[in-house]
Amino acid sequence: MAWPILVAWIHYVSIMLMIASLLGEHLLLKQELAMAEARTLQRLDIIYGASATVVLVTGVIRIFLEKGVAYYNQHIGFHILIGIFVIVALLSVYPTVNFLRWRSDTRAGKGQKMVREQFEKMQLIIRVEIALLLLAPFFATWMAHGEL
Repeated sequence: MAWPILVAWIHYVSIMLMIASLLGEHLLLKQELAMAEARTLQRLDIIYGASATVVLVTGVIRIFLEKGVAYYNQHIGFHILIGIFVIVALLSVYPTVNFLRWRSDTRAGKGQKMVREQFEKMQLIIRVEIALLLLAPFFATWMAHGEL
C-alpha cells in the first residue's frame, strides 16, 4: 500500500523540480553570460533532464501500480499527455546541445556570448516548453478522473 503513495510523491516532486529548473533556465538565459551564469544554466539543464527522467520512470511505474495499462491506454487524455511529454523532450534537445557545447569554455573560466538568433531561438523553445508543461496537469487531471 505504501509503494503507490511513495511513487506518486516522487513523481509530483520531480514534476515540480522539472518545472522549477526550466523556469530557472528561462530567468537566467540572456545573450551574454558570465562564466558562473553559464555554468548555472548547465547545472539547471542537468537537473531538468534528470527530473524529467524521474517523471517518466515514476509515471510508467504508476501505470502499473494504480489503474493499469488498459485504463490509461483507452483515455485520450493519456495520449495527449504522452504527446506533450515527447514534444517537450524533443524541444529540449536544442538548448541541451548548446549547453553541452559550452563545457570546455566554462571549465576554462569563460562565459558565453550567443548571437541574437541563437539566443532568441533558445528563449522561444524554453517558453514553449514551459507553456506545454503548464497544460500537462489539465490532461493528467482529466485522465485521473476517468471522464472521456
